[in-house]
Amino acid sequence: MLETLRQKPFMLYTLLIVYVVLWGIYLYAVPIFESPDEVQHVGMAHYIAETGRLPVQEVGEETIYMQQGSQPPLYYLIAAALISPVDRDDFETATQRNPHANVGNPGLAGNKNYVLHDQIYPTRLEGTALAVVIMRAVGLLCGLVTVAAVFVSARLLVPERRSVARFAAALVVFNPQFLFITASANNDNLIMALSSLTLWQVLLTLRDGFYRWRSVKIAVLVALATVTKLSGLVLVPLVALAALWVARRDRNWRGLAGLAALMAGAWALLAGWWYARNLSLYGELFGNQRMLDVFGRREFDGVGAWLRQMVSEFEGLRWSFWGVFGWFNISAPVAFYWFTDILALVGVIGLLVYLWSQRHDRARLVQIAFLLLALGLGLAALLTWTAQTSASQGRLLFPFLVSIATLLALGLMRLRIPAIPVSLALAGFAVWMPFNVIMPQYQPPPRAATVSAHAAMVGARFGDMVEMTAYTLPLERYAPGDRVPLTIYWRPLRTTEVDYSVSLHLILPNGEIAGRVDTYPGWGRLHTSTWQPGLPYRDEYRIPLRTD
Repeated sequence: MLETLRQKPFMLYTLLIVYVVLWGIYLYAVPIFESPDEVQHVGMAHYIAETGRLPVQEVGEETIYMQQGSQPPLYYLIAAALISPVDRDDFETATQRNPHANVGNPGLAGNKNYVLHDQIYPTRLEGTALAVVIMRAVGLLCGLVTVAAVFVSARLLVPERRSVARFAAALVVFNPQFLFITASANNDNLIMALSSLTLWQVLLTLRDGFYRWRSVKIAVLVALATVTKLSGLVLVPLVALAALWVARRDRNWRGLAGLAALMAGAWALLAGWWYARNLSLYGELFGNQRMLDVFGRREFDGVGAWLRQMVSEFEGLRWSFWGVFGWFNISAPVAFYWFTDILALVGVIGLLVYLWSQRHDRARLVQIAFLLLALGLGLAALLTWTAQTSASQGRLLFPFLVSIATLLALGLMRLRIPAIPVSLALAGFAVWMPFNVIMPQYQPPPRAATVSAHAAMVGARFGDMVEMTAYTLPLERYAPGDRVPLTIYWRPLRTTEVDYSVSLHLILPNGEIAGRVDTYPGWGRLHTSTWQPGLPYRDEYRIPLRTD
């Protein structure tokens, strides 16, 4: 990579700068703890910083880190060291759950916020919020490494067509999901960077053969990956197969033995202690069974049922590779997914055409086969884990972005799909999403200077806490399954020490409840312990009618 960077590739530097800018936008747009498992990831680092030790997982025990306590610890040890100087006395307050939070279902309206926020925009850079931002900055560094690794790997694969490297890096930089995840506190970011560097180093080995210093780097990278996330174990058979090929091709069995010895030594030194700890504590090497006991298992009703389940979740897997936000509960416009689906399909067709055109170039085919194998093993690992628990999320394929982005760019350009318009279209989506998809879901309800002329005046007081001054409900004919728009005008009379829920019922003339919503005011974005007395609020809902 350093050799490539010394060549001063202007486009790579430009893409890295653009990535930093976009990352800053997503950092601002996504409130703290509003990305998948960020509460638990930060909670794990917080626990280590507070206690100076790794947690021991106990089934049935409610903890702030939950299943992340079973994860390999490298990311959390780094994060704990970084946030330990920060005063986090407000941690419990900052992580207060929204009891009505909608997790995992983009189709449900409202309550997208997993935690309660005193202030959404801008984030206060103090206390726990500052610790989260520091951990998110680790994601920025990992993202920069990943983009650079994709670029140099694509240039290594197709040195005669430098535009492929630029296109591959652009497909990563302008992927809204990549921006969202790297702007979050998540161990996926570290495993993504380590895996990308490993794939690049193995591609170099496939081209040039064994070199001692490169073998050292591969051994260290693989060891660090396996103590970052269990998916890092996929790199072990991948490196082994590539090394066997090189040894056979070059008749360099000494180089193979040297790499094997270095990998065993690095793993024993850097990662083996954690696996030994699992054996001692849980009686298992990987600790994933204890994780499943904590997180929850998926019911397995046979291969047929599992295959049907995987097919039904394939849409979510595809969509979340490109852009599903929040706690898997904020989706992009359908047009965006159509665009990315077509892009992927055309890229696969183009890759097949390219493979046929290169059928006599054995060295090139071996490198492409290696990238395909990396993606295949990663996908197999994901499916195996998904068979045991709910984990069909596209971000779990990000450790293999070197394979995905490089091969996709290669296939698209083989069919003469212009890189610049595609990159600009993705860039447009990437810029548009934070302002039009993400931020509106977290903005608190606006204050209402006046009440609509069509509103029904109520003046109902709930004790000395709040007055519902008026509401609007359009008098129209609704069908089962429709969403009925309701607007309520609140006037808080005082703040409260506890947060109260609002229970809204649509009642038929016979007294039967036709639809209901239980929520904190403002679809979860306004809690009564923080609202300001005397200031009117306009609170909008869409209440789903029962489908029967």
